[in-house]
Amino acid sequence: MSQRKDRVNIAVAKEVADALAATAEELGMTQYALANQLLGTGLELVRQGYSAGQIRDIALFYRVITELETVPVPGRLLDRMVVEMYKANPDAVGKAWCEAGRMLASYIKAFFGGLENAVKLAPYITKAVPARRFEVRAEGGEFSLDAVGVGYSLESVEVTAAAVRCLLEELGYEIKELATAPGILRVRAAVHR
Repeated sequence: MSQRKDRVNIAVAKEVADALAATAEELGMTQYALANQLLGTGLELVRQGYSAGQIRDIALFYRVITELETVPVPGRLLDRMVVEMYKANPDAVGKAWCEAGRMLASYIKAFFGGLENAVKLAPYITKAVPARRFEVRAEGGEFSLDAVGVGYSLESVEVTAAAVRCLLEELGYEIKELATAPGILRVRAAVHR
């Protein structure tokens, strides 16, 4: 049977068809090959339980972590490294994490326009951070973060708190509450008016 006979026409919105044609041309592919590849991958993910919205968000999350040059490190290893570095020079470690928070804030401004849009990725961040509970909200100028299991040591929680504090300050938030304990971080902030 020829490949031509194995094809089936499907209807899509005109703007989708136009985007498919333009993208296929840019990639040097046929529309058939690109549509087949995209639909095959999308259907496989839907069968795994993802919705179309989740697939888009996961791709966005992947883009963010690659653009920020995120390196996956086992939580216990990271915690041990932080503890050892903190013993040697707590100020330097705090400053490094604060700078990371500011860098992330700059990225959030440039890519998402603000914290409220970036927080939509929280469900995916939850799966990527070594925390048993990670709840974050940003709406109406208010921000809250409750994390349990955010580090195994107080030092890890303290440097994470420094990163969050600097991120929020860079985004124009004022810290109203910041509580730390081994494995626990709670932050409340509001847009500085």
